[in-house]
Amino acid sequence: MKEIGIALLGLGNVGLGTYRILADHARDIERRLGAKVRVRHILVRDGGRSRPEDVPAALITRDIGAILADPEVAMVVEVMGGLSPAKDYLERAIASGRSVVTANKALLTAHGEQLFSQALARGVDLHFEGAVCGGIPIIRTLREALASDRVSSIHGIVNGTTNFILSAMADEGATYEDALARAQKLGFAEADPTLDVGGMDAAQKLCLLASLAFAARVSPSEVHVEGITSLRPVDITLGREAGYVLKLLASARRQPEGLDVRVHPAFIPEASPLADVRGAFNAVLLQSAALGASLFSGLGAGSLPTGSAVVSDIIDICRNLLAGVSGRLPMLCSPYLQEVPRIPASDRRGPYYLRFSVSDEPGVLGRIATVLGEKGVSLASVIQRPSRPEDPHATIVVFSHSAREHDVQAAVQWIDALRSTRAPTQVIRIEEGPAVLRG
Repeated sequence: MKEIGIALLGLGNVGLGTYRILADHARDIERRLGAKVRVRHILVRDGGRSRPEDVPAALITRDIGAILADPEVAMVVEVMGGLSPAKDYLERAIASGRSVVTANKALLTAHGEQLFSQALARGVDLHFEGAVCGGIPIIRTLREALASDRVSSIHGIVNGTTNFILSAMADEGATYEDALARAQKLGFAEADPTLDVGGMDAAQKLCLLASLAFAARVSPSEVHVEGITSLRPVDITLGREAGYVLKLLASARRQPEGLDVRVHPAFIPEASPLADVRGAFNAVLLQSAALGASLFSGLGAGSLPTGSAVVSDIIDICRNLLAGVSGRLPMLCSPYLQEVPRIPASDRRGPYYLRFSVSDEPGVLGRIATVLGEKGVSLASVIQRPSRPEDPHATIVVFSHSAREHDVQAAVQWIDALRSTRAPTQVIRIEEGPAVLRG
């Protein structure tokens, strides 16, 4: 039986999961592929560290040159993460005529177009299913299954850390700080969770999804990004009373004037299929012209879920190698990608949740309502809560009718400057259109 040699760059969680899937499912893979996949090398940064017993020591190397000098290595699989030396290693692998697989979303959003262009020019494949949403086959869906369709919107819960934290706050009334500490203890959050809780991890993933769905260049610097660090249990409770669930939502929409691409906390209706996505799970809700609504959900991270996505890419490229073809799927570079105008975040229209912390005195609500009205923000409903021993300030919550982001922010800036305002206003957007309700 024909054998295809590969090299793994990295043996962390994803690298080990990839290796074990290849080993444990070897016979199934052989039957499906008609060939054996053999791991010939595993590159690590620290050659002196102890390794799991099921990983042969003879495979371990620190020398990328030895890997690229091995003529039996037909594919290089990067699961080491980071920008350097991963970028250099992939460029060298592509230049040597090897197809590559990566699960590195940060690398692809920073240098992806360059890498894809090099792969296209060299006539090799570059696959990246593991870079977004772990084992959920969302990249393959956009690259292949929906190739004949026209995607109009993407709404996703694409970061398991933040979804775990928000689920703990909603289900148990945990504070943000306590929920984060628990996520870190259980391995759902990094020691430094900034990329996750700040929204940038979700923004990187959304860039890849939007680039595929809309054939458009989308970089993180063009995405409006807000994280979850300012959210409090009271926001979740008040939203639930109004029939909403709070999520960190990654969304991209195709509109006549351009693309609207955003990551931020949002209230979504309890009836939305995304509202039931809890814990460390991810989900992506697509709306397309022919298929309509389609929902993809599953574990968005972890050794085996992400490893399964990496192995699916390995198998796909092996099929190409056996057939003597490459470049069957679109590369995220010219001529596939186009320049598409962006819709400024300030032009967003929709309802809002506004929580004001104010002095407990007469006339405060009237002043707030006046400012909102003058800025063109119409009130749909109002909740007032007096001061309490644990909170010396009164709380006023406004659910608005559809309003323009610029007008809402202008009103909030004015209200926050009032003498009676005791803390910055909490602003949370409400997404309740048909795009988040179908599934």
